Amino acid sequence: MNGQGRLILYDTCNFRDYPVGGQLTSIRNFLRFLSEEYPEKIGEVLLVGVSCDEGEVGREQRIHIEGEGLGKGGEFRFLAVTQAATDQGHVKKSLRLEYLKGLFQYRRCLGLKKGDCNYIHTPEAFAAIRLLRPGAACYVFSHGTYLDMWRRVRFFKKAPLVRRLFQGFLMHVIRRSTAVFVLEKKTLEDYEAYNARVYQVKNSIVCHPFFERSLHEDCVRFLYAGRLSAVKNVGPLIEAVKGYHRNCCLTILGDGEEREMLERLAGGSDRIRFVGAVGPEEVSEEMQRADILLMNSVFEGIPMTILESISYGLPVITTDVGGIGEALTYSLDSEVTDGSVEQIQEAMDRIGKEYGRYVRNAHEKSSQFDYSRVNRTVFSVLNETLCWEERPSEAKSGEA
Repeated sequence: MNGQGRLILYDTCNFRDYPVGGQLTSIRNFLRFLSEEYPEKIGEVLLVGVSCDEGEVGREQRIHIEGEGLGKGGEFRFLAVTQAATDQGHVKKSLRLEYLKGLFQYRRCLGLKKGDCNYIHTPEAFAAIRLLRPGAACYVFSHGTYLDMWRRVRFFKKAPLVRRLFQGFLMHVIRRSTAVFVLEKKTLEDYEAYNARVYQVKNSIVCHPFFERSLHEDCVRFLYAGRLSAVKNVGPLIEAVKGYHRNCCLTILGDGEEREMLERLAGGSDRIRFVGAVGPEEVSEEMQRADILLMNSVFEGIPMTILESISYGLPVITTDVGGIGEALTYSLDSEVTDGSVEQIQEAMDRIGKEYGRYVRNAHEKSSQFDYSRVNRTVFSVLNETLCWEERPSEAKSGEA
C-alpha cells in the first residue's frame, strides 16, 4: 500500500551539524534508520528546518545526511524557513519565533496536504501546521517536559503575559497531538492525563565496537559537550577541575549565552579549554580522546550526549535530573552528584580508582539504545498515517 502523503520533519536545526546537541543526533539517527529500511521512500521525506546560510532560506534543496552506511539513501529534501545565528552567545531574537514566522512565510513551498504525516520536534511548528491544514496528523516528540518549558526560554523572563500564553499553547499541543513521544517515565505519567496516546521511547545512538580505555594518568581528560546555558550549570565543573588534586584538563564543546561568564570563571587556567560549537564528528572524536564525561544540569530529558559517551565506553559524572537515572546505573557506569564542586571531585576519585570497570559497564549499557531498535518503535506509530508498510503497530502506550 502506498503512503497517502509525505513524512515531514520539523525542527530548529539544519539536520546536518547545527546546533550541536542531542536532539539533532536523535533526529539524524531516525533519518539513518529510514535510509536503511526504506530507501525507496526517501523522496517522500521533507526536512523543514533552519540554516546559517541566508542563501538557503526559502528554497527547497537536497542535502546529504552524513553517516556510515547511508550511501545514496542519505539524500533528503530540505527546506530552511529562517536563518539561524552562528554566534549562540549573542542571540537577540527567539529562533523558535522566527521559525514559526518562516513556516507561514514559506507556506507555499511547504505545500501541506491532507495526507501528510507531520513529525514535530519543536512545538511551535504545531501551531502553523494546524492553522494551515486543520486536522492534519501531528506526531510530537517532546524531548523534555512541556509542563514548565517556559522556565527554560530566556526570552520570556521579562514578559509574564507572553509566558502564560506560551505555556497554555504547550498544553494545547499535548492535548491535540495525534500522538506524543516522550523520553522519561515521569513525563509519560504527566502527559497521560491530557492525551491517551503517549509513548515512552528512548533516545537512540549508533553503538560502537568496544575498545579498552586506559585513564590518562599524566593528565586526566574531562569533557563537557552541550549548550552553555544556565540550566547546564557548567560553573561548578570548571571550579572542580581547576581545584582537583590530580593533573587534569577540561575540554568544553558548545556555545551559548553563558560562555563569556564561564570564560571569566575559568580565569585563563591552562586546565580549561573552550572549543565552541562543533559538528557531530568532532564531538565523537573528543569523546574517544576523553577519560570522563561531565554533566551538571539542573534540568534534562535523557541527554543524547550521555548516551553517545557510554557507546564509546566513556564513564559519566552527572546530576540526577530528568531521565538520566533511567539511562545510567550509578556506581556501575557512572557517578551521581548533587552538583557541588566537592561531590564532583569525589566522583572523579571513585571512577579513577576502578576506571576499567566503569568503562566496560558503560559500553554494555549502551546497547539498550541502539538506533535501529528504538526507531522501529517510533516508525511503527508514524506508519499509521504513512502506511509505508502493512503491519500492525508494534508500539503500545507506555514504554516501548
